[in-house]
Amino acid sequence: MRKRKIREAILNLVLCLCALIILVPVFMVIINSFKNGTEAARMNLALPTTWHIAENYIEMVREGGIFRGLVNSTVITVICVFFLIVLCSTMAFVLERRKTCFSKVINMTVIFGLVLPLQIIPTYFVCNFLDLTHEIAAVFVLIVANMSFTVFLYTGFIKSIPIEIDESAWMDGASHTQLFFQIIFPLLQPVTITAVIINFMAVWNDFGISIYFLNSARNYTLPLTVYNFFGNHNSDWQLVFANVVLSTLPVAVVYLMLQRHIISGMTSGAVKG
Repeated sequence: MRKRKIREAILNLVLCLCALIILVPVFMVIINSFKNGTEAARMNLALPTTWHIAENYIEMVREGGIFRGLVNSTVITVICVFFLIVLCSTMAFVLERRKTCFSKVINMTVIFGLVLPLQIIPTYFVCNFLDLTHEIAAVFVLIVANMSFTVFLYTGFIKSIPIEIDESAWMDGASHTQLFFQIIFPLLQPVTITAVIINFMAVWNDFGISIYFLNSARNYTLPLTVYNFFGNHNSDWQLVFANVVLSTLPVAVVYLMLQRHIISGMTSGAVKG
């Protein structure tokens, strides 16, 4: 019994050390955002000799196009999350309820989307060939990139809803649209909250897709405004670190406030499915 407790204590200590190691980059980004340009360029964990708290962040907000990036991020994220929730929830409901060969093929295609990477360059040329504007193409690709996981999440939860609810609604004269949006969709609230949070973080933090399709400073989202501090001959690393802190702050706050819903939504879908 004593040996078991010692092993558990050692294991807990190792896990705590691993957690602290993960926090090292976070500490480095935050601490370097308070340094001057010379010290920040060294990218170490040393404390600044002189703290530049207000100066760095005020200059970063003034010169980095932060407010324009915030508006762009908010608009793109809201549009993408809205369409992801509507499209993926209805798609998952149809795939789960219709036991046909076609639906099985579509379901397998969705599952393949979880493991197959999105090839951005071919997708860019396809969107360019279809004459889609950069903003519309970015929204379209962001939706497609996050559809597989969202459909998979909804499908696991819809399996727990008895099909007798559908039959009762049809007997009462409900249409397919009324059945889903008035009866089924309210039952999906736990997994919907989870999907909203996960997709919000994914779209807000997206960098690769946005940099290909939003290739204009006017269209930059908040994470892309970091490029405003890079020049041909030098980089303002203290402003870069301040920008990274500010860009990730909304996502960090949302995650810390709603992490309980993320865990409960994903767990309920996995267990009930």
